[in-house]
Amino acid sequence: MIPAIPPIPSIGTSIAQGIAQAPSVGATSGVGAVGASGAGSFQNILGQAIDALNGATNNATNVSLQAAAGTASVADATIASTEADLATQLASAVTSKAVSALNTIMNMPM
Repeated sequence: MIPAIPPIPSIGTSIAQGIAQAPSVGATSGVGAVGASGAGSFQNILGQAIDALNGATNNATNVSLQAAAGTASVADATIASTEADLATQLASAVTSKAVSALNTIMNMPM
């Protein structure tokens, strides 16, 4: 087996902290999981969706760090990265549609 690559001293502590705070490999990132606690408020639903996107991105980062350290598989890192990428693409598409809808409303004659 190939030994793990030692961390670079200038960023070694931040990587070690990131690995220590990383969730377990295979844990769900919560993408698309909007809870009922803020049901009824668009602001709460939007905030939860943004938090889920941030969680997916952080999970991908942490699993990638774990894979670099040799404690997670490359497959898990690839899956987490793909989940974060898809969540980002979804957020971008929803934002584009919302801006398009707002522009349509603003261009309506009164």
